[in-house]
Amino acid sequence: MTPFNVILLAGGERGPLYEPTGCEEKALIPIHGEPMLSRVIGVFRKCSHVDQIVVVGSSRLDELEAMQYVRKRLFTGINVVQNLLHAVTYVKHRLYGGRSDHPGYVVSFCDAVFLTPEIVESTLAEIANDEADVVLHYVQRSAFEKAGLPAERTYLPVAGMELTGTTIYYVRRFKHIFSIMPKLVAIRRHRKDPQRFLELIGCHSDMSLPEIEEAISERLGIRLRIALSPYPELGMDVDKPADLELARQLLE
Repeated sequence: MTPFNVILLAGGERGPLYEPTGCEEKALIPIHGEPMLSRVIGVFRKCSHVDQIVVVGSSRLDELEAMQYVRKRLFTGINVVQNLLHAVTYVKHRLYGGRSDHPGYVVSFCDAVFLTPEIVESTLAEIANDEADVVLHYVQRSAFEKAGLPAERTYLPVAGMELTGTTIYYVRRFKHIFSIMPKLVAIRRHRKDPQRFLELIGCHSDMSLPEIEEAISERLGIRLRIALSPYPELGMDVDKPADLELARQLLE
């Protein structure tokens, strides 16, 4: 398979973790002495399914030793959507040369510190074997319980399951991001409100996953694939102090 180029979003300042850590940028918050972004870069660079890594963040990130493994750091815009567009534009024209026959865009985040190379390899291999325009991975609450991990996430109650989103996203074609951007902005705004989220995507909790895939694909004009991941770590990030404490407990 053709390796993917990966976009790591590392922008933002003074969020909920600023007060307990004193770090203005989440990407620089250390876990056992290693900044979160450095940990995430370290995981992706070990994966055979990954070619180049692009980071979106401030110039402060350039001081990290791990940035030597990054092809390009791009300055942040006014919000996460603009940051994503900057990165996709760079990857499309500088790394893919404007071609349409490329493997697409993998997006992750600076706080995806629970990922391992094995989880990333498995997830990217699954994406490569699919023909979808957009792939969204979800993890069931039961996967957290089975692994003995805290299940304090935001869940979507659908198809008789409780699902939470993950820290790896995939979009195959650049044009899809532009065409559905207004809808994605609205959906992202309500991602913590399960009922409103389902309303925005034109679905309800009694629908099966194939029915939801079909409904969203038709609504957004894309081929959407919803994949259930067996890895609860894929559905974990560091958004609040309790997440940071858990990361310090579980990670070396």
